[in-house]
Amino acid sequence: MAKKSKQSFFWVSYSDLMTSLFFIMLLLFVLASGGFYLQSKATKAQLDKIEEIQQAVKQLPTQYFYEDSINHRWTLRKEFSPAFNQRDDNIYLLNDTSKLVQVGKSLMTVIDKLNYMKETSKYRDMDISFLVVIEGMASNDSYTDNDGLSYRRALSLYYLWKKNGINFEQSQCEVQISGSGVRGIRPYNTEYYEALKAGDPNAQSKFDFNEEKKNQCIIIQIIPKISNI
Repeated sequence: MAKKSKQSFFWVSYSDLMTSLFFIMLLLFVLASGGFYLQSKATKAQLDKIEEIQQAVKQLPTQYFYEDSINHRWTLRKEFSPAFNQRDDNIYLLNDTSKLVQVGKSLMTVIDKLNYMKETSKYRDMDISFLVVIEGMASNDSYTDNDGLSYRRALSLYYLWKKNGINFEQSQCEVQISGSGVRGIRPYNTEYYEALKAGDPNAQSKFDFNEEKKNQCIIIQIIPKISNI
């Protein structure tokens, strides 16, 4: 009889233990589910903010820039892009520099709006900064110093702007001056480069030197950098 009583006591205790563990696990599940829900709501709010910032960056003046939907970037319109002489980096030779100064001032206006936006209470916790990329390019003409040439072209535009009081660093922006030479995404002579990329054996027949000369240009981009989301 005593043995049976001990067995009954054991199973009652075991049952109580399992019931307690069940309620503990249920409580943990509820808490975890609530945490995931709150986290997902916070993540969506953060993503919405990032999307708003990206849309704001796209508000470049359309009289100077157009959106390249294929390459997902904004670039200068042809009539404003610096038209460099072949193998030359002097921005003053063939360009109406007053137009380029207007382009720089329009960029400063956009940057000022973005800086004001990031200081509002809605975005202040996200630690946003902006990168202005001035990328010089060169035509594929077998010149041995196309890398250096493309960089000097970008630098010449930077100094032109600085000479005319357009200083992005004073607007708390990082400026990156780069030269891609004959690499990167080429804005002109694209049929040839697409064929080359696809491994078309007849790619060379699509090369148009008159189009290629237009790649003696500059690409300008504004990129938001968010270090705390």
